[in-house]
Amino acid sequence: MPILFLLRRYLVPKEGNLLSFALWVSVIGVVVGIVQLMLVLSVMSGFLEFLENKYTFISSDMVVVPKSGAAPNVNLADTLQKIPEVKGITPFGLAQSMLIKDAVAGVTLEGIDLKSAFEVTPWSEIWLSTPLPTNSVKDSHWIWLGSQLAQKIKAKVGDSIDILIPGQSNQLEPFVVTAITKFGLYDHDLHYARIDLNVLKTIFHQEKAAPLYKVKLKPGVPLFRAANYIRNLVKNSAQVKTWNQINQNLFLAVEDQKRRLFLVLEIVVGLAGVNVVSLLMMSSHYRRRDMAILRAMGLRARGVFLFYIAQGLAVGAMGVVGGIFCGWITCKIAERYQPAILNEAIYNTNRLPFKIELGDIALISVAALLLCVVFSVIPALKAAYAKPVEALRYE
Repeated sequence: MPILFLLRRYLVPKEGNLLSFALWVSVIGVVVGIVQLMLVLSVMSGFLEFLENKYTFISSDMVVVPKSGAAPNVNLADTLQKIPEVKGITPFGLAQSMLIKDAVAGVTLEGIDLKSAFEVTPWSEIWLSTPLPTNSVKDSHWIWLGSQLAQKIKAKVGDSIDILIPGQSNQLEPFVVTAITKFGLYDHDLHYARIDLNVLKTIFHQEKAAPLYKVKLKPGVPLFRAANYIRNLVKNSAQVKTWNQINQNLFLAVEDQKRRLFLVLEIVVGLAGVNVVSLLMMSSHYRRRDMAILRAMGLRARGVFLFYIAQGLAVGAMGVVGGIFCGWITCKIAERYQPAILNEAIYNTNRLPFKIELGDIALISVAALLLCVVFSVIPALKAAYAKPVEALRYE
């Protein structure tokens, strides 16, 4: 085919330093744009994965919430436990209160059942140190504090603290700190503490309230399929919320920001596409004599047009290959050797998480190639409709 012959002959200029320089500037521009896009999108994907891992620690795979006014339902627990896809369940309750020690802090108390809590949450990975035995605490008044909360009220394992029970008398209940926990989410570690579920029901007068249930699925079980199956089983007696539905606003915000950043940073690749225009305009000028001879020999305007489009596509392809390679290396180097540059109180981590996704790479590659093709149209049309006689008049 004449187009392939022309590409082999003219793609890499053998004459004219200016034309060679323009070619490699165009390629490098595409490479830089793709590296930048890969860095940003891999960080956003890394944050999504980071948040997913942390929030599944906190809320398990899904939470089953009895409808308002429902009585404690033993059958609900039995129903969930008998589902083959379920690895474990545990009841829990929630209450708002204040912790009092050297300082005062608002806290969300989560009542947990120690017998079943380990089936759902890997507490041994969350404790900062070996906890004190809970059975040694009088009346089971033990409490596990989040790491940031413990730091705020200056509490450590073995200390006694008071929980303010809201009401007319503002009763104070003494508790002993038996463990410090760290989920890795700053806000959660600052505002949450765990106590015994039965104690929480007693001191907050929730004896008649139905407990909530955390559900842990077996590895490999599709989350949404299992959630829909459980919804059909419990019907109108309870609501089923998956971990990403519970934290839906946060994940939607990160995904939306990822899309917006892609569109904004695609401008960099667009600027590289402008270099492609300059390259092809110079190419059409330097090769006007060759194109005129080929036109006189029978090459149609369509062939000239496709040649210049193919040249722009080839520049984009070289930039895409080089950009993906350089972007992958840059991401790996940044992940391994980056300093602690983030504020943990804001981002829940002091290091940038990276995750390179094939879908992101494919999207970046397609967008870069399309831009290079689009920016090749104008110089291709100019070269295709140039009159051969004008180029050969003074030859």
